[in-house]
Amino acid sequence: MQTLRSVDVSTAEWRWVIIISGLLVALTLLPYAWALAQNGPNDPWHFMGILANPQDGATYLSKIEQGRQGAWLFELRHTPQTHDGAGFHTFYLFLGHAARITGLSNLVIFHITRVATSLLMFISLYQLGATIWVRLRPRRLFFTLIAVGSGLGWLLLVAGSTALAADMNIPEAFPFYAAYANPHFPLSIASLALIASSYMVVFRRGYTAEPSIENGGLGIMLLSMLLALIQPTALIPIGGTLVLYVIARYSLTREFPVHELRWASMLWLPAIPFAVYYVAVFRFNDTMAAFNEQNQTLSPALYLYVFGYGLLLLLAIPGLIRAIRHFERDGDQFMLLWFTVNLVGLYLPFNLQRRLALGFIIPIVYFAVRSLEDYWFYKVPREWRAPATIALIVFIVPTNILVLGIPLVGVLAPEKGLETAQSLEADYWYAFQWLNDNGETDAVVLASPNTSLWVPAYSDEVVVYGHPFETVPADERRKQVEAWYRGEDCITLISSDLPFQVRYIFWGPQERALGKKEDGTSYPNAGQCITELPEDRIQQEVTRGDVTIYVLASEPSG
Repeated sequence: MQTLRSVDVSTAEWRWVIIISGLLVALTLLPYAWALAQNGPNDPWHFMGILANPQDGATYLSKIEQGRQGAWLFELRHTPQTHDGAGFHTFYLFLGHAARITGLSNLVIFHITRVATSLLMFISLYQLGATIWVRLRPRRLFFTLIAVGSGLGWLLLVAGSTALAADMNIPEAFPFYAAYANPHFPLSIASLALIASSYMVVFRRGYTAEPSIENGGLGIMLLSMLLALIQPTALIPIGGTLVLYVIARYSLTREFPVHELRWASMLWLPAIPFAVYYVAVFRFNDTMAAFNEQNQTLSPALYLYVFGYGLLLLLAIPGLIRAIRHFERDGDQFMLLWFTVNLVGLYLPFNLQRRLALGFIIPIVYFAVRSLEDYWFYKVPREWRAPATIALIVFIVPTNILVLGIPLVGVLAPEKGLETAQSLEADYWYAFQWLNDNGETDAVVLASPNTSLWVPAYSDEVVVYGHPFETVPADERRKQVEAWYRGEDCITLISSDLPFQVRYIFWGPQERALGKKEDGTSYPNAGQCITELPEDRIQQEVTRGDVTIYVLASEPSG
């Protein structure tokens, strides 16, 4: 039986990797520690627990809450009408079940898992580098560049651009930013790195073993299923790469690529049933289909990706040119095809283009290290190599500092945090606790968008409008909420004409703010719908400070 050398990583190497990985993950915790320390019990505002992209973070917590309530099918908790669930976001539903069993809060289980998956991601990325290179220097270069690498988005920001480069607002594209954002991005990157590690081995010249449990075949299948569950779009670039790789092997050898097909099928076949299921859901579940149509995460302009990957992309150019010219089998073919498929995929005509940026950094950094080892180090005098490497790291790190620090503006200036829903007035926190303890499961809450964003994260109620993607139909519900609090339409949302019935109405600073125009003046009838609530509809009033919850009777009184 043919064998290939195993990946030899010394204990000292792993110790170095674990220490550096631990430090990087610890860095993502420092802003949270500072935010929590700044938010005292007597402050008039309450930090809601998510710094990086609170709008999406709140939806992750709502999914965990669904799991805590026993659900295994995902429902849109920011959508008020009853609808069929679907087998999406199983990862977060699982975390909810784990939270219920362990007694941990949704927020704590979210961050514990984020730490764990981030450590796994960094270790998996080093494993990939160690699979590709035997020598220590390129291994550590690969790990360092991919772990802390970002682009020149900070330079674009300093130059006064209103458009953000990819490294400033696409966390899934950069491992360190992903570690700061949520648990499922790091887990997805880790899965891709481990899959790539396997293919780096089995596609080497002279390796002819068939897939099995012992040599990684089963591992690829399991990782494919994991990605299909947590980040299905991550399978598109690497799956497409395998298609082109099989075609390339046939074109170059004129032999049917049995070996390559067998190994590629380890990724393709497990993903097919998931793809069929997802297509069926979007075809036959009207609410989920509308959600999918609204879920627009399109790629930014190409120059924003160029700035986003910055010096990493510049470093990679000689390696890319060499790979195109020679198209060598030992790594270059696979990585060049991955780079090409990923680049094209970012602008394919579908609504989740940006999600394909996850993992794109792997072939970029691969070619950056190849270029450093085979080109740049020969162009730079020996005595300048170390300073040049340090300078490189200095230029690619600032964006990481910015993405860690910018969300803290909402903590330093609480009014900014209140505007972005990173925080809410403290009285809302107590209102959420009352709602969680006394509210009816699945009852509908009418509140401002900022308030409604967090209601499903910290209770088991749903909201009229709380998210631009996960509220269906988003534009219609948002306009109805705004019209109600501005006194423009006091009938629609509390009538029986809609496919849901409002049970709880919030009235507090966030809702009053909806009655204000941009110039600070009030809409003529702002707040009128509250004052004109029929007395026979008000079953109970719960007030804490500036926030009141009106509990409406389930049926209008006769």
